[in-house]
Amino acid sequence: MTKQQIDHQANRAELVDQVNAFIENPTGWPAAMAARALRLRSGHPAYSPTNQALILAQLVGRFARDGRSSREAFAAAMHAASQEIAPRYVWARRGYAPTGAPLAIWSRPLMLWLDPATGEKVPQGTPGARQRRVFRVERTYCAADVVNDQGQTGEAEFTAPELPEGEAREIFDRLAAWITGQGWTVDRSGTEMVEGGYTIHATRQIVVHGGLTEWAAVETLAHEIAHALLHGADDDRPYAGEHRGDMEAEAEAVAYGLLVAFGQGQHARSAARYMAEWARSAQRVAVAYERSCHVLDAVAAVALGAENVTVARSPKADRADAKADNKALAEQLRAAGLEPKGEAWKRAKAGEPVAEIAADLLQAA
Repeated sequence: MTKQQIDHQANRAELVDQVNAFIENPTGWPAAMAARALRLRSGHPAYSPTNQALILAQLVGRFARDGRSSREAFAAAMHAASQEIAPRYVWARRGYAPTGAPLAIWSRPLMLWLDPATGEKVPQGTPGARQRRVFRVERTYCAADVVNDQGQTGEAEFTAPELPEGEAREIFDRLAAWITGQGWTVDRSGTEMVEGGYTIHATRQIVVHGGLTEWAAVETLAHEIAHALLHGADDDRPYAGEHRGDMEAEAEAVAYGLLVAFGQGQHARSAARYMAEWARSAQRVAVAYERSCHVLDAVAAVALGAENVTVARSPKADRADAKADNKALAEQLRAAGLEPKGEAWKRAKAGEPVAEIAADLLQAA
């Protein structure tokens, strides 16, 4: 098989059929990527978003004090934050003691009942008592900051294991080497990360959940590579709302096509489910596939062992983008009280502001 042999028309048709089937009856479908990662999590439960932000900020400061640039400090902090982080008593149960500096976090809310007249704490149920939620500062430790009686840090126990030998590992390594050659880093996290994987354009980082193995790891890496190449600062769409659903579907379309190319039908079905859950429409999934098929061509070529692979912009992707732009422009014209045709459409396509077109044409009418 070569990249020219990928049958995009057949892939898209099968994908649309699977998405429609899932939407009609989601029972019995394999778990999507994110759900698998959540099930694979172990160790201490993840902290709240507030505490995660606190931890990250403290780690950035720690690495910045080591003389690293702000970019390097942020990249190192993101990597450290994806590893196991737990309180002292949890590490003690595992046979580890802290040696490094702790990270301060907020405790879970503590419920108190106060006498409104005196401000003193009173038992729950006291007549007239007012309930208050209070927090206290607690300490937690990264795996790198604890050691056992053998002198080993917690990192060793919570580092992602090697991927099993075989075709999936070879493809994972090829893809990782290819995107690394374009200035990105690829890491496999420990066991604490919630997401199946993530991409950070600012630091050019890709992280894959360390608990995912074989084709699940390949699927996730292909998905994150697609995010790296398709999205980021060059994409006018914000990574939020409806746009996020489209972008997730576009990234997973690359994973879907790669899995199909290597005969991984069950994993491909889970990818179709993931796209359906994000896009919620077979039509949007089909557009997402068209927008990303040129990246799929390159990723598949790399997976097959081709060298010096580059991503070529495809006419299909250009047509998909143009179709989406036309739809958005038509909606703007209708919102302004104009039909997207004739002079109004011609002027809008030429780049004239819709507000000015509406003021001119509606006044003339």
